[in-house]
Amino acid sequence: MRDIKVSQLRHQNPDLFSHPSQKNPSSKQKNPALNLPKEVPYIPPQQKGSSKYALWIIAIGCIASLVFAMSRLLESAVVTITPKTIPIALDVTDVFTATKDSVDPSELSYIVMSLSGDTSISLPATETTATNGFSKGKVTMFNAYSTTPFRIVKNTPIRGTNGVLYKVDNLFYIPGYTKEDGNIVPGTIDVDVTCATSGAIGDVDSTDFSVPYFNKRPQAGKIFGRTKTPMAGGIVNVVHTIPKSSADSAYQSLKNKLRDSLISKTKVQVPDGYLFYNDATVFTTDDTVAVPTSDTKDVPVGLHGKLTSYLIKQDSLINAIVTKFVNNYNGETVSIPKISSLTFSPQSDKPLDPDNDTSINFTFDGTVKIIWDVKTEDVKNQLAGSQKASFQNILSSVAGVENANIVIKPFWKQTFPTDPERIKVNVLPVTD
Repeated sequence: MRDIKVSQLRHQNPDLFSHPSQKNPSSKQKNPALNLPKEVPYIPPQQKGSSKYALWIIAIGCIASLVFAMSRLLESAVVTITPKTIPIALDVTDVFTATKDSVDPSELSYIVMSLSGDTSISLPATETTATNGFSKGKVTMFNAYSTTPFRIVKNTPIRGTNGVLYKVDNLFYIPGYTKEDGNIVPGTIDVDVTCATSGAIGDVDSTDFSVPYFNKRPQAGKIFGRTKTPMAGGIVNVVHTIPKSSADSAYQSLKNKLRDSLISKTKVQVPDGYLFYNDATVFTTDDTVAVPTSDTKDVPVGLHGKLTSYLIKQDSLINAIVTKFVNNYNGETVSIPKISSLTFSPQSDKPLDPDNDTSINFTFDGTVKIIWDVKTEDVKNQLAGSQKASFQNILSSVAGVENANIVIKPFWKQTFPTDPERIKVNVLPVTD
């Protein structure tokens, strides 16, 4: 082996093994030992192929590690769910009974809400009528006839010095007279008196009165009267009016206007969790219709009314509808988005009576959809870390899922992310 190494060195560096005299014949040999060949260790040449493979292995390992890290970083899943839906149609054969102010969760319940309001309009007068009043006033009656009270019965006529006849409005007793220093002091009482004839003839500022019945009797001149206040109110008045047909039409228009106004006000005041239906109301007015009159040419027509609404508790109504129409309903959470669009009708044999009702019977007309609510957080937690192949079996146990599909990223992943937050659940909206 040594010979081979020396031979190779000789071949590669021939000058190393040449005689000193051959290199420089004129040089002198000072130390022959220094001219011996040196032993150089053999270094085999590197194999290029194995180095290239090692680089490829390292590169592939790095790529695999990067892909694994990226897949862990970017892993996600999207679940798209179609909720369970059942359309139902209600009609007059579907009768419901609701109890007022019920707190029993198994009962359909309602509350009552009332609002009042006023409205009015002015109409131009088309007719005038003349009215005659009766003069009225107070009269002081005197008793200089007896020392005991003297009775005057209701409607007893008395005549004024103006020659007009009046009547007392009520029975009364005139106190008896007294004496002071030998002089008679008549007893007195103030009474209401009305003229017996309508019109201005009875109006007078002051007058004395006698009692015609006592003429030629001992009481004549001793039972008498005198005005306490002026007699007034008998002047003829001109009153402006409208025809009864116009008044009736105006009242009906006001009724409709006031009812619509109270309905609008009620709708914005309905408590959360309750439903308002236009026909679940009772509207009343105090419209004892009489022909309105006015002292001017503008005749006011006014109306006061009250709207009483039966407000149905929403969750109790949903429960009543689902229980009636869905077999094997187990109390799952459901919604009926357009439940307020149903047409409410009280049963004809029992009209609504807010003052006495403790329960009501009614029907609905219309078509709605019962939609099951899907709890997305429950879906995420059940799918997290599970196998893709078990997807359908897992969702079949989730209430309210009609069908679903999934997209898992990266595409080669066969399991759901272990972190529920990397799972997105979309519940498709239900269209009409």
